[in-house]
Amino acid sequence: MPDNTWDHTFRRIITSHHESDTDGSKVQIYDDTLPMRSVLDGDAHMTPLFASLDVPTKSAHYITPSGIKDAMALAPSVVTPNGTNGQVTDLAPGAKVGMHRTNSIDYNVILKGSVWLITPSGDGKEERVKVHAGEVVVQRGTIHAWEATEEGARWCTVIVSALPVEAGGKALEEVDF
Repeated sequence: MPDNTWDHTFRRIITSHHESDTDGSKVQIYDDTLPMRSVLDGDAHMTPLFASLDVPTKSAHYITPSGIKDAMALAPSVVTPNGTNGQVTDLAPGAKVGMHRTNSIDYNVILKGSVWLITPSGDGKEERVKVHAGEVVVQRGTIHAWEATEEGARWCTVIVSALPVEAGGKALEEVDF
């Protein structure tokens, strides 16, 4: 499916307890639609979903629009230091996100289309694994890239801050795309 036919918005539903809740039985629902911001010269669109400052985190008793905005502002980039972050990414057909590494464990759930997971093989070459809608990639601090297939891809990622991976007795540095 060509990228220009995709709707670059994402519906987000957040549940919490209502501020008048005294026994845990009154759930409040916050339901909105987020516009996805254009990155990589329009070849990708992303939106943060929610973030927390610590692991384990405290669930807020109730939610407000300003509280949700504040939670989203906690994610200064891909990784929220010492916390979690959720985001959605759309990648146009054939578009590529360059090699990068973060100090995190990332749960990437492919929602639509398919994408190539690209990793170095250690001999100057790369390994490519095609990942389809309904499949999951768990990144554990490894350097990797993404390249959308001819149909493009949408995935949701939950990012959990982690200590840097150590190799040969030294911490591996983060690499930005």
